[in-house]
Amino acid sequence: MAFYSCSYTYIDGRVCEKKCYRKEGCHIHWKRRTRIPCGECGTPTASSYGMCTKHAGKYYSKANYDKNKLQDKKRDQASRVIQKYV
Repeated sequence: MAFYSCSYTYIDGRVCEKKCYRKEGCHIHWKRRTRIPCGECGTPTASSYGMCTKHAGKYYSKANYDKNKLQDKKRDQASRVIQKYV
């Protein structure tokens, strides 16, 4: 059985390097999502937007706006259907 070294990188740049049996990482980090650098500042992040919390605000706002717009559209369609049968 081979030993591996955990390659998980902490947010401050340190590498875990604990000895482990899994290629994916040690018993603490083997299920962690991989972090990619922020598109603006390069800080490691696991955000689905690819930006750190400091820079992801505009993407959160746009997603929330689109979600609310879709809900309003569905609500208007439902009210038209109800008015049609009343």
